[in-house]
Amino acid sequence: MSPLSSIGAGIAMVAAMVALVAPARAELRAGIAKADVTPPLGGHMYGYGDRGDNVSSGVHDRLWAKALVLAAGSGAEAAEIAIVTLDLGAFEKDRARRVKEAVRAASGIEHLFLVASHTHSAPVLELEFPTAQSPYHLDAERRIAGAVAEARAAMRPARLAVGWGKVEEGHNRREVLPDGSVRMRWANREGKPTTPVDHALGVISIDGADGKPIATLVNFACHPVVLGPENLEISADYPGAMMAKVESAIGGQVMFVQGAAGDINPFWDKTAPADGGFEQMKKMGETVAAEVLRVRAGLRSPEDVARIAVRTETIQLGPRWDLDDPAVEAAFRKNEFGWIFERYRQRFPLERDAEMSVALFDDRLAIGFFPGEFFVEHGLRFKRESRVKDTVFAGYTNGALGYFPTIRAAAEGGYGATEATIVEVGAGERLVSRALIDLYSLLGKLPAVPSFD
Repeated sequence: MSPLSSIGAGIAMVAAMVALVAPARAELRAGIAKADVTPPLGGHMYGYGDRGDNVSSGVHDRLWAKALVLAAGSGAEAAEIAIVTLDLGAFEKDRARRVKEAVRAASGIEHLFLVASHTHSAPVLELEFPTAQSPYHLDAERRIAGAVAEARAAMRPARLAVGWGKVEEGHNRREVLPDGSVRMRWANREGKPTTPVDHALGVISIDGADGKPIATLVNFACHPVVLGPENLEISADYPGAMMAKVESAIGGQVMFVQGAAGDINPFWDKTAPADGGFEQMKKMGETVAAEVLRVRAGLRSPEDVARIAVRTETIQLGPRWDLDDPAVEAAFRKNEFGWIFERYRQRFPLERDAEMSVALFDDRLAIGFFPGEFFVEHGLRFKRESRVKDTVFAGYTNGALGYFPTIRAAAEGGYGATEATIVEVGAGERLVSRALIDLYSLLGKLPAVPSFD
C-alpha cells in the first residue's frame, strides 16, 4: 500500500477475503502452544508514570504468549488463522510486523492476531534491555513466533462452541457530573453502579474429538490494574489468576482476550501489595474463573466449523493534537503529562496506520480485532449492531494507538478522552463502522451487485 501524502487523508484499504494455505480438510482443526515471555529482572515496568525510575524486583507470576492456530475449509475455501494472547501491557505495530513476517515465512499464515491483555505489571519492551546485543524484546518476539509454529504443527480435529455469562466486576472510571464535567473515579471499592459498562463474559471453547478441552478463550472488558505502581513484581494481574484457576480445573490452554476496556477499571484499582493487592488480584481472577467454568460446563455440544473468513483493513488516522505546535506541548507539560506527550510523539507516526480485522466462523461467531484502548461504548455498539449472535470485541490487537474515546467523551474530557488520547476525534467510530461493514460483507449482506428480488 502506498502511503498517503498527509495524515487523515482518508482510508487506505488493503481489505480482501483471503484464501489461506491450510490442510485440504473441511473439518475444523486446532493447535495450541505457549511460550514463556517473562522478562529478566531490573527493567522498567509498563503502565504507570508514578513508578518513576523504579524497576522490576521480582516475579509474582510468569508471563505467557499463548498461541491458537485454527484451520477450516478445503480447496479455495481453505483458511487458517492464528490468535496469540499476550500477558503484556501492549504490543506495538512494529513488533507485530516483525512477528507476522517471521510467522509468514515459517508457515504461510497471513492472518495473525496478537492480543495484549494490557496488564500494568508487565515490562516496558526496552530496545537495549538487558543489553543492546541481546535485548529481551527480540527474544520475546522470537518466542512468540515459535509458539505459533508449534501450535500449527500440533493441529488436530476440533469442535467449537460459544457461551456467555456475566461478571459484575469493574466500573466506568469516568463519572460525568450534572454540569457535564468529568471526575475520574479510579477505584470503586464499594462497588457503586456506574454506566456504561459491559459485564458480559464471552467463552469460546475449542475441544478435541475426544471431548477434552484444547483451548478456552475468555473475553471480558476491564483494565488489569488491580496491582498499582507500588508493585514491582512481574504479574499478569487478574487475567493471569483467572487463567491459572480455569486451567487447573479443566485442562487445556486458557487465553484472555481483552475487550473494549479503555474506560473500565477494577473495583480495587491500583492496590498496593501492602494493602492486599495480590490478594485482591487473585480474588478478582477467581471470581471471573468461576463464571468461566459455569458457562463452559453449560455449553451446547460443540460443533464443526466449515468456513473461516477474514477481512482486514488498514485505515490511516489523523492526530488529535498538532504535536508540532508549541502550545500543545506546553499544555501537556504544564499538567504533568509530558511523559504522555513524548510517548505519543514518538509512537504515533509508527502506529497511525491502524489495522482492523474481522474474522467470521460459519456465520455464527464473529471476532473484531482493534488496535488500542477503545472505550466500552465502542465494544457495546459493535456487538449490538452485529448481525452475528455471538460477536466478540478484541482490543489491544496488532498495535498500540492508545485511547479511542467516543466523540461525546472527547468533548466531555477526562483521562483517556483528552490528555491521553492521540488519535483524531471520531477514530473509534470510524474503525467500528468499517468493521461492521466488513462483517456485513462477509455475511453476504452487502453484495457487490444489487438484487431487487
